[in-house]
Amino acid sequence: MAWSGMANRMLGVAVRTFAEPSVYWLTDGAEPGVELPQAVFDSAHVEIDPETQAPVSSINPVLGVRLADLPNEPTPRDRVQVRDQLYRISDVQPDGVAGALIVLKKV
Repeated sequence: MAWSGMANRMLGVAVRTFAEPSVYWLTDGAEPGVELPQAVFDSAHVEIDPETQAPVSSINPVLGVRLADLPNEPTPRDRVQVRDQLYRISDVQPDGVAGALIVLKKV
């Protein structure tokens, strides 16, 4: 099995383990959206400053996903509904293999 296939399988295990129930992907913001069975939500996350290696706190929520689980490639027009809150996509940070960290903003 190729590296990308192994990485995709391992990411799938991690995402299933920590998956948030009831995450909906609204393509172009259209409701009701598609339920994502495998997505990890974090209401705030920590980034590391590449120059100082110091942790930088952020209040932006994020959604960790396998790109193969999304109904379309993420765009700023898409929305995500988690815990009865609607979010717009602020940034997509692919991991270079099979997943992405999607930075969200409350709508």
